[in-house]
Amino acid sequence: MHRQPSLNYRIIRIFFVIILCFSILFQLRAGSDGYGSTGPLADSITEQQRDSMLFSLNLVYLNGVNDHKTPFELISVLEELLDLDPSQYNHWFSLGLENIKIHEYHRAIDALDRGLALYPIEDNPTLVQIYISLSFCYHKINKHQKEKEILLKASQLHKDHPGVIGRYTICAHSRMRYKEAEYHSDRLVRILEERGLNAAEVAFYLGRLYLNTDYLEAEKHFRLAYQYDPANIEKLGALAWVLIINALKIDEGMSLIEQAIEADPQNAIFIHQQGYGFYVKGNYEDALFNLYNARQLYQQYSYELDNHIRLVEDAIASLEE
Repeated sequence: MHRQPSLNYRIIRIFFVIILCFSILFQLRAGSDGYGSTGPLADSITEQQRDSMLFSLNLVYLNGVNDHKTPFELISVLEELLDLDPSQYNHWFSLGLENIKIHEYHRAIDALDRGLALYPIEDNPTLVQIYISLSFCYHKINKHQKEKEILLKASQLHKDHPGVIGRYTICAHSRMRYKEAEYHSDRLVRILEERGLNAAEVAFYLGRLYLNTDYLEAEKHFRLAYQYDPANIEKLGALAWVLIINALKIDEGMSLIEQAIEADPQNAIFIHQQGYGFYVKGNYEDALFNLYNARQLYQQYSYELDNHIRLVEDAIASLEE
C-alpha cells in the first residue's frame, strides 16, 4: 500500500521542486540559441508566457514522478515541455526512458538520440546508463549492429561496467555467437565477484540478464541462485516466474509461486505472476482476481500488468460471445 510522506519530506520536496525549476529556467534563458531552441508553440507566445508555462509544467512533471504517475501521463507532460523548449537534454532522456517502460522502442531511440545530440560533454561517464538503455532499445528491434556500436561508446566511458558487459553478452547470445557470449559472460562474472557478490547473487544477476531473451538460460541461473540461497524469497519468486512464462513447466512454477506468496502474502509481483499463471492454465476468473489485486498493491504503474489484464479480459469476452 502507498505510504503517506512525512511533513518534513513534503516540505523538502517542495523546496527541491522550486529550486530545480528555477535552475531549469536559468538554463533556458542562458542557452536559448542552441539545437532546436524553440518548438512551434513557443513561437506563438511571449518569452514571459513561455517561462511561466515551463515553470508550471516542470512542477507538474516533477510532482508526477513523485506521485508515481503512469508513463503515458508523464510522456504527455514531457512532450509539452519539449514543444516549448526542445533544447533540454534531460527531458529528452526522460522521454526516452518513459517510452521504454511502455515498449515504444522506436520513440525511445529518437528521444535518447536527441538528448545525446544536445548533451554538452560527449565523454561524460554519467552517459553510460543512457547508452545501456539505448542499446537495449536497438536489441528489442533487432538492430544488433547498431546495438554493438552503442555498447562500444559505453565501454569507452566505462570498460568494466557490469551493465555494458551484460548487454554485450545478450547481444552475442541472441545472435547465436555463443563463444563470444561466453567470453563476455565470464568477464562479467569476474567483475561481479570482484565487487563482492557471492555465488547466489551472481547467478541471480545472470538469470535476470537472460530473462527477456532466453527462458532456458534464465532458468538455469535462477535454479542455481535458489539452490545457493533457498531461504531467499526473491530468488524463489524469480525461478517460479521463469517457469510460469515457459508454459511447459507451468505446474512447477505455480507450486513455487504459491510458496512465495505464503511467505509474503502482500507481494504485488508474486500475486501478479500467479495471476498470469492462472491465465496460462485457462483459469480466467482466478487470474483476473489476482491481477486486479496486484494492481491495488503495486506502488507504481506496471505496463506488463495492464497487458496481462487485457489478455484475461479478452479471453473472458471471447468465451461469452
